[in-house]
Amino acid sequence: MRLTATSCQKCLPAACALALAALAPAFAHAQANPLARRSTADVVTLNGDVWNGANLERRSNCSSAQNNGSRGTYAAYNVTVNTLGGEIDIDETAITGLRCTYSGRYEAGPSWSGFYTCSDGKRGTFQSRGFLITPNEMSIRLAIKLDTTESCDVDAILGGSRF
Repeated sequence: MRLTATSCQKCLPAACALALAALAPAFAHAQANPLARRSTADVVTLNGDVWNGANLERRSNCSSAQNNGSRGTYAAYNVTVNTLGGEIDIDETAITGLRCTYSGRYEAGPSWSGFYTCSDGKRGTFQSRGFLITPNEMSIRLAIKLDTTESCDVDAILGGSRF
């Protein structure tokens, strides 16, 4: 059997691939995170018409084990942003008739934290974990801690669309 290329020529493509792989994180790091570019001015986009979408929840560490797990329901959201007071209030109405409110302060980033109450007696605190806001789409990820008769950790996404 005869080799058609020297060992140096055979290794060159592999060496180039390794060099590019080593540089890839540097190039990726240079790309700006689109969520990091968001400013508090973007939350003003939430004001206006009703957002229609879903409330998705993943519950864990519940005092009643049967309440652990994932669930979701259709919801409509009325959002009020008070830029002078640095507050966001969301009034959520689920298809089941359940009403919940999320009220809290926001800061640059944006970051939002506050209190959560529902018409069925659930209540707790929340902290935002991420925002995606456009004129027609919203997605707000929250870490919620229920603290009434049912205590759970809830990873929630409030999502919706509007014209």
